[in-house]
Amino acid sequence: MGAIGLYFGVSTIAQISLLAFFVGAIISIIVLFVRAFILKSDDQYMPFGPFLVIGAIACIFLPANTVFVAFMSLCAAISNKILSIF
Repeated sequence: MGAIGLYFGVSTIAQISLLAFFVGAIISIIVLFVRAFILKSDDQYMPFGPFLVIGAIACIFLPANTVFVAFMSLCAAISNKILSIF
């Protein structure tokens, strides 16, 4: 993470982290579902490094602040759905 931060800078490291956490959460949910219900295997650790690399590579090709704009629009859509229920 330090090397990625030195290469990309402070502003982009937040986008890389956000993207890595989001991609990691989605893939981890899928892997845990497959392990629990299909393979019926024990829990194992899942490394976070590959998700950081995926986030760094994605931020190389995405325009600046695309991750933040997408995340904020996702949060706004979810909050509008929640508020429309009440």
